[in-house]
Amino acid sequence: MNASPFSCLLAAACLLPVPALAGPPGAHVHGAARLQVAVDGSTLNLQLETPLASLVGFEHAPRTAQQKQALQAMADRLRQANEIFTPTPAARCTLVSVELESPLLQPSPPAGGDGHADLDGSFVFRCDDAAALRDLEVGLFASFPKLRRLDVQVAGPRGQSAARLSPQQRRVSW
Repeated sequence: MNASPFSCLLAAACLLPVPALAGPPGAHVHGAARLQVAVDGSTLNLQLETPLASLVGFEHAPRTAQQKQALQAMADRLRQANEIFTPTPAARCTLVSVELESPLLQPSPPAGGDGHADLDGSFVFRCDDAAALRDLEVGLFASFPKLRRLDVQVAGPRGQSAARLSPQQRRVSW
């Protein structure tokens, strides 16, 4: 029996793991973001990576006063990370630092570019009772309605796990 080139290609694609079909890690997908959660002793580290379109609806240098205001409002909201990320209340975690990086948050955003600007956010919490830290409620969807999916990777004292969050499912547990 002779197989067509198409059926061979289809069979090979079916053997690939699903993430390989979705594109390389770090693929630029509007409406989606990635969150890495690391629990290290009493420290909870969160690393957010997302296209700016998922947060503000555009990725080019702001062209209007409204777009400049949208970028500023987004940055101000993310700096209030203790209102967006809620670790297990019993762990008594306190926000220690927030760092936001994007070419569009620079005092003079670059003109031109490839039109695919991202945002990288780093959020650090210190927890008084790290043993009680078991989950994280993520409020990004309420603050940024263009965000539809959040792929989460967790590394903690009980090992590694992954979850996909959505506006309907906003909590990751470990």
